Amino acid sequence: MYIFKLTILIWLLVSSQLLLAEIYKYQDANGKWQYTDKKPKESTAEVVDYKSSEKKQLGPEFVVVQRQANNVLRVTNPFHGPIEIELLSSQLQGGRKSWLIPAQGRLDLFQSENPVEAYKYRWQLGDSKVTLSDQTYQFPVNTLSCTYISQAFNGRFSHSKDHSRYAVDIAMNVGTPIVAARAGVVVGVKDDYHMGGVNEYFLDKGNYVIVMHEDGSFASYFHILLGTASVKAGDKVKSGQLLAKSGSSGFSSGPHLHFVVSRNADFKSVSVPFHFVTRDGNTVYPTEGLKICDQLVRG
Repeated sequence: MYIFKLTILIWLLVSSQLLLAEIYKYQDANGKWQYTDKKPKESTAEVVDYKSSEKKQLGPEFVVVQRQANNVLRVTNPFHGPIEIELLSSQLQGGRKSWLIPAQGRLDLFQSENPVEAYKYRWQLGDSKVTLSDQTYQFPVNTLSCTYISQAFNGRFSHSKDHSRYAVDIAMNVGTPIVAARAGVVVGVKDDYHMGGVNEYFLDKGNYVIVMHEDGSFASYFHILLGTASVKAGDKVKSGQLLAKSGSSGFSSGPHLHFVVSRNADFKSVSVPFHFVTRDGNTVYPTEGLKICDQLVRG
């Protein structure tokens, strides 16, 4: 979708909000710490108030600058990964042109002796020309308890569109450690929301961590618990490194991790298939109902 701009200056929208939620922490019969958003019966339960102040980067910044007698349209990429931009303008030769802007890079798109006229643009995180090299991932949950895949590829509930067709939902208790399934650079973090539900209101509310891999693909970890992200944008992470704890934020019917690997394909985020790898090196195809126990957690 193109965005139509009549103004010569487009500011990167940044908003900040401070949210507070009540999360309970208690030890179960086996002495393990558990987290829940429902008040437990255990008398030793503690209330943990997670707070998070989150800045939301919504897109690239365009600005017109003066260079001698010319007006220059300049774009800045605020993200820690490359973005592709396509611009439609009568001031461009052919009327249309696209560019790849490197991570946190800046580029002058065109210059004119005349004022910059109205233009349209679209953009997407990632390089559409990359060749993906690896489809094998560590299991993204670090727990000795058993979890299971509640929805796999082409799941009927919410895995039918391009961006989610090859996603998996892994059911687990609130507060379960979420770890990086593959090494990379963190390009997005949101952990400022505490509620969840299955109506459209929650579609853009979910918390997440997004990691870009060496081959240009992205792994997204959705529905994380408020205030538990242990990484920030720009951090380099290793496979197995703690990213956050599981929750049920955003469009969610209960505590789980929505895990998906994706790439930029013609200015759209498109999911791609993958396998999990066990500690002994065997690959496991993610299927609905698959029970995952500690043998998949690599040390």
